[in-house]
Amino acid sequence: MTRFVFALVLFCTAVRAQPFAWGVNGHPVSQEGYWQVPLTTQLDWVKELGAGWYRCDISAASFQANTARIDELLAEAEKRGIRLLPVLVPGAELMSEKTSLPQLQAAASEFARAIVSRYRGRITHWELGNELDLFALIRKGETTRGGKLWEWDGAPDGSSADDYHHGRYERARAFIQGLQGGVKNADPAALTLVDTAGWLHHGFIERLVNENRVPFDILAWHWYSEMGDMTKVRGTLDLIALLKGYGKPLWITEINRRDGSKGGQEQEAADYLAATAKQLREHPAVEAFFVYELLDEPYFGADGESDYGLVKISREGGSGWKDSGKKLAFEKLREVIQSQK
Repeated sequence: MTRFVFALVLFCTAVRAQPFAWGVNGHPVSQEGYWQVPLTTQLDWVKELGAGWYRCDISAASFQANTARIDELLAEAEKRGIRLLPVLVPGAELMSEKTSLPQLQAAASEFARAIVSRYRGRITHWELGNELDLFALIRKGETTRGGKLWEWDGAPDGSSADDYHHGRYERARAFIQGLQGGVKNADPAALTLVDTAGWLHHGFIERLVNENRVPFDILAWHWYSEMGDMTKVRGTLDLIALLKGYGKPLWITEINRRDGSKGGQEQEAADYLAATAKQLREHPAVEAFFVYELLDEPYFGADGESDYGLVKISREGGSGWKDSGKKLAFEKLREVIQSQK
């Protein structure tokens, strides 16, 4: 027992050698509301929340078209002591069979090399794609690589390496592997993350890590309220312990109550975020918590991804999207962050 306690103390100490990363998701390069609410205002809110990171999606096309905006975003973030976590996302080439696997990997590598070279030493972490496990999951009427037909309407739970269509998995793998090579070529000291959409999609990671040996640095996971408690999935599975078995730091780079505050559920969203933030901050194996997301996206409509924000926006007066007030979740999460520092 003494040896076990000593080992646990060493484990917790090692994990806590790095400061816990509190972060917020946003779309300052890709969503209209985020274009119209000033970058300085967005970053001021991240700072006010007590978070030190801003996670944002960037494609090769948006990098080329909006380099000056990304420059401004980084410069303003640096003034406030905020770090960016760019998510390097694919364009149409991922889906197009006209693009061969070598071409897809080469294009991803060149994209990563170009953007990382520009911000080398200023941006230290890069997320390689976003929820590409969903793209790769097998669908009704398709067969596994072992020849088994998937006959059901819903997707498998993702826990098996065979739950992914081999062709689409290979495209996702080529994109991730290309990004990994490009990042490290441009900045060997930079750290890379690979994520999944959460739930039990560790079969995707099983293939990347144990079959293809893709050498990314940090395992990122996404989690939403209907998935339950990460330490007691389906009542018994400690998913966090399972994920730590891959031997990588574990970051939660998206989390929220499903649908956020949709339907007037501001209190429920606030309570979920506060309780889950406290639970995961106190877990010795979790090193980061990034809430999804900073601003509402009402332009997606009542049935879309419209109500996840910590801050409301509206078009009152018809002159573009503007701040319409912080939600209770902002205040509740800020209290947790301040109490846990």
